[in-house]
Amino acid sequence: MLALCWFYCIPFAKFLYFASAPILIVFALFMLKRGVSLARAGLRKWALALIFISLIKICAFDVRALGDDLLCTVNEQLSEVGCNRRVFQALQVFALIFLVASSFVLFQVNRMFANVKTSTQLKPDDVQLGFWSKLALMSVCVMVVWQCAPWVGYLTVGKVPDIFMQVPWQWFAIGNLLLLLYGFWRAESCNWNYEVKHKQRMAHLNQTWTQRDTLWMCVFIYLVALALSYVAHDVLTHGGTRPMVN
Repeated sequence: MLALCWFYCIPFAKFLYFASAPILIVFALFMLKRGVSLARAGLRKWALALIFISLIKICAFDVRALGDDLLCTVNEQLSEVGCNRRVFQALQVFALIFLVASSFVLFQVNRMFANVKTSTQLKPDDVQLGFWSKLALMSVCVMVVWQCAPWVGYLTVGKVPDIFMQVPWQWFAIGNLLLLLYGFWRAESCNWNYEVKHKQRMAHLNQTWTQRDTLWMCVFIYLVALALSYVAHDVLTHGGTRPMVN
């Protein structure tokens, strides 16, 4: 159990460390979108603050760690560039300049939405949320089928078809992630808080199952399929070194 945890948990924890800042930025962008849609100044300021904190982590810590670890240790082709102190110092200076420029952009964004006082009253049909939620569901189902097909082929005919190795599941995972993010981005344009004075515009909230519920169901299926795909990839390829194909 400890060996299995070391094999999977340590790389995943390292991935989470570097991915935490981009994930926080994406989360903050959704906060900003909701703050603009609902005309909440406090939510917008918190979103911009989270983005700024994430940028500090990236520019002050992640750049140094990636320069020492990724460029200098992992990638042998870039080791000479990554281990070059002048190049590494130039990378840090560029990160500092990027942080200053990003701070200026965040300040301008704050000024841009400072005068937003009224919330939007859009319905899911106004942003075609039904189409995007159904498309996300179909795409996630395709990913699940693509994940199960190699096992079916191996158990029935004794081999994994070459196409499942030539078109890896990671492509479907990235595509579905972008599609789900876009679907939720469209959903943030709608008002999901019931207001009596806007009964006609709030009719979609009277439904038992909304398009946003479909998106959340897709997220659950996607996460389960993603976890199984990660383990199945190592099994089918013997740790990613020898494909089990004929």
